Amino acid sequence: MVVLLTAVAALTVAVLVAARALQAAEVAQERSCGVVVALDSAYREAPPQTPAGREIAAQIADLRRTYDCPA
Repeated sequence: MVVLLTAVAALTVAVLVAARALQAAEVAQERSCGVVVALDSAYREAPPQTPAGREIAAQIADLRRTYDCPA
């Protein structure tokens, strides 16, 4: 009986830790989206003129799609 209770307690703790980690990941993604959207919007308003700048702008636009940030 003690083994069963210990297993249930361990499982409960694992589920709680996983839920907290998922919540933290969602908050981090929301913050990341804020930065990505701001950068992508700036690059859309004033497109970069250099090849390196265009590559960065393309990668930022790709991140916006990957993170499924609002358009």
